Amino acid sequence: MDVNRDKKHLAIAGVPCQTWGDLYPDGQAMKAGTVFEDLDMPFFVTEGTVKAGILPGLQPAGGMAAARMRTREEEERDQLLQQICEVSFALDDLTLYLDTHPQEQEALKVYTEKNRERKALKKKFAEKFYPLTRDCMAECSGCEAFCWQEAPCPWEGGCI
Repeated sequence: MDVNRDKKHLAIAGVPCQTWGDLYPDGQAMKAGTVFEDLDMPFFVTEGTVKAGILPGLQPAGGMAAARMRTREEEERDQLLQQICEVSFALDDLTLYLDTHPQEQEALKVYTEKNRERKALKKKFAEKFYPLTRDCMAECSGCEAFCWQEAPCPWEGGCI
């Protein structure tokens, strides 16, 4: 038995430490699966990268809700939800980076900006439509009543 041959395939010997670099805009980051342009590398299943412009965009799910004409309010709601998802994704990726690079000042600055942006988007959404989280309850328009139930359920076309 060749012991050296068996040891070659046990694990990767070293992983380079990630460094701070250029960031994708939020929408592109979500499509790429990372906010960091340097980490957008071809995966064996895909044809290319977001950077190369080869990957297709996200398509809305089919079904009955997609078949009917959408109102301007529904379009606006979905666009705002998409922005919230994109900023939230960027925040998640930055959180992972900051877990291993807690002293990186540029990352902390971008994280703070994105966090502020996310809070503002959630507030705007709650004021215009319905609260997404308990933290948004006070932002509901016309807070005469507990407005949690105003959102459509997922089976009614709601997207939370």
